[in-house]
Amino acid sequence: MRPDGSPAGLREALVAGWSELALYVGVGVVYVAVGVAFPEFLFTWVVAAGFLVLCAVVLPALARRLR
Repeated sequence: MRPDGSPAGLREALVAGWSELALYVGVGVVYVAVGVAFPEFLFTWVVAAGFLVLCAVVLPALARRLR
C-alpha cells in the first residue's frame, strides 16, 4: 500500500476489487434470503437502499474500527 492509500501493485488492486465484489454479492444474497423469509420487507426500495448502506458500508467500517 502506498502512502496515499492506493494499491502498490496489480495484485493488491485485484484482491481489493474481488473482496469488494464478494461483499456486495454477499449482501445481495442475504437481502434475497430475508425477502424470501419476510416478503413484506421487499416492498420498498428505501429499505433496500438502507440495508445495502448498513451492510456494505457501516458494518465493514465498524469491523475495521474494532479490529
